[in-house]
Amino acid sequence: MLGFCRTHKDYQTFVLTELKVLSLYRPDQIEEYQVAVAKMFILNLDPLIPIITPLYSDVGRPASMQVDIFRSLVLMNHLQIPLNNWVAKLKCNPVLRAAAGFTLDNLPETSSYYDFIDRIFPLDGRPVLRHVASKPKDKLKKGDKLPPRNPNVVAKLVDQLINSDKKFYRRISRRPERFLQRIFASVSVGKSIDLGLIPRSPNVSGDGATEGFICEF
Repeated sequence: MLGFCRTHKDYQTFVLTELKVLSLYRPDQIEEYQVAVAKMFILNLDPLIPIITPLYSDVGRPASMQVDIFRSLVLMNHLQIPLNNWVAKLKCNPVLRAAAGFTLDNLPETSSYYDFIDRIFPLDGRPVLRHVASKPKDKLKKGDKLPPRNPNVVAKLVDQLINSDKKFYRRISRRPERFLQRIFASVSVGKSIDLGLIPRSPNVSGDGATEGFICEF
């Protein structure tokens, strides 16, 4: 089951208390990681709690510090440090440890990170077999393009959403990244919209040739 999760306000109080002490003998480290610390300080992870709660059973030993583990992963990614090195770095760097929300007595081990990752990005371990697309026998003329592999795929998804929404959401719910998408939408996108950083009705267009997207605000 999911154990006690500290609120964002309590986390901010913890960080300020820790940094006040660290400023007496580690001011250089605070200055070195001030951008990372500020990023974590304003990252409100309260919306994460209702998303990850169903990923844990109602019985068994409570899993603790799950929100802090997620914050730690965000901080790790910000600093571009591999997970094994990150766990070791937190043991000897009190500023980063405080920014992640930990003390020296409650640092999670590497296995706790992997367990959390497996929950928010579930993979059943079955190999994915992909067919290699054969090259066209006839050479394309100058200016010609290969035909699309999945023609009208967007129209098919829109038709499912309009006429058979249950089938559409059942298809989407099988994707392993679904929890990450919900977390990103709730923690980042939703908050950005509330702050006015992202308009509620942006114009989004895609280009299949460059595999890119353009947002007009």
